[in-house]
Amino acid sequence: MKILAFDCSSKTMAAVIGDGDTLLAEDFRADNRNHAPYLMPMIHGLLEKTGLCMKDIELIGVTVGPGSFTGLRIGIATAKGFADLLGVPVVPLCSIDVLAENYRDYEGLFVPILDARKSQVYAGVFRNHGGKIEKLMRETAISPLRELMEKLPETEPVLFFGDAVAGWRDKIESCYGSRCSFGDEQKNGICGEALLRLTAAAPSSCYTRDPSPVYLRGVDAKAKFTDYVIDAMNLKDIPELVELDKTCFPRPWSKKIFHDEMTNGYGHYWVIRSGGKVTAYGGFWLVDNECHITNIAVHADHRHTGQGRAMLEHIIAVAGLYGVRGITLEVRPSNETAIHLYESHGFQREGLRKKYYEDNGEDALIMWLRFPDPDKEKPWR
Repeated sequence: MKILAFDCSSKTMAAVIGDGDTLLAEDFRADNRNHAPYLMPMIHGLLEKTGLCMKDIELIGVTVGPGSFTGLRIGIATAKGFADLLGVPVVPLCSIDVLAENYRDYEGLFVPILDARKSQVYAGVFRNHGGKIEKLMRETAISPLRELMEKLPETEPVLFFGDAVAGWRDKIESCYGSRCSFGDEQKNGICGEALLRLTAAAPSSCYTRDPSPVYLRGVDAKAKFTDYVIDAMNLKDIPELVELDKTCFPRPWSKKIFHDEMTNGYGHYWVIRSGGKVTAYGGFWLVDNECHITNIAVHADHRHTGQGRAMLEHIIAVAGLYGVRGITLEVRPSNETAIHLYESHGFQREGLRKKYYEDNGEDALIMWLRFPDPDKEKPWR
């Protein structure tokens, strides 16, 4: 069984292709929070190395948390896109379990820790005895000092590793003294071999077509992202879309425009449904090897719930599946919230269209997210 697995849950990023649990090719990118522009070029590079096509992939593995909210959604959106495109299942993977696999040959007590910010880490507690790994504490968001110490044996040596070590090492040493040690810096990130091993070993009962992120902290994040689905836009949605657009734009789209956008051969559009209603939509024109985002809109009653961000990340993931070299859009310079969202996902300002908006003559800021060209650079090395 040909397997593709990848991770975007933390500062590092990894992807792997294997045949069962036999590794065929893997890649890794260190110290990077902006995964969106690099995930698909990494995957395309692995396909080239193995001589495989996407249609050869039979199973997808993806980390679903804990980890960076944005990174998790990028990885999960990409996995869902592959699942829909290829008609294959997805294995959701716990990032802490995958990181723990780096020390599957270590004998003793060990604690993988990922940076959770806000003075916490995402951690799990494991003991390896005779090659058998036992999970003593489920993954949780926790202080690695007082709170974690309460859950560890008082005298047993403990090994810490993961991307949070760099920021916490001095404090951990002062708290645990000589009983603590630290792993190899090269094993502080999730690796492709571990992703492949756990994906291949997952029972079919774990397979899904709709993986969901696992958030261990932040009730607001849970509330924002649990009650929605992203579907392909269809003609039956037009009445709701027309009413939604009226809450968003001074010159909303008409029924005819929505109909034309869905039938012109260039447009690709999706809606977000919350509670059975269309609460957001977005899409792009696909021309040659470029995507042009036409609209991303969220109903006024559902703003500040993360739906615009979710739609943007879905669009980026789908654009990557099409193998585009870049995504462009126009945005009003006065729309600082949207600009911040785009820039946080790697878009850069590259020009102005003078007096672009007819309602008030405002200029349009041109922004681009350019995907790395694997033939010219290897930014993930």
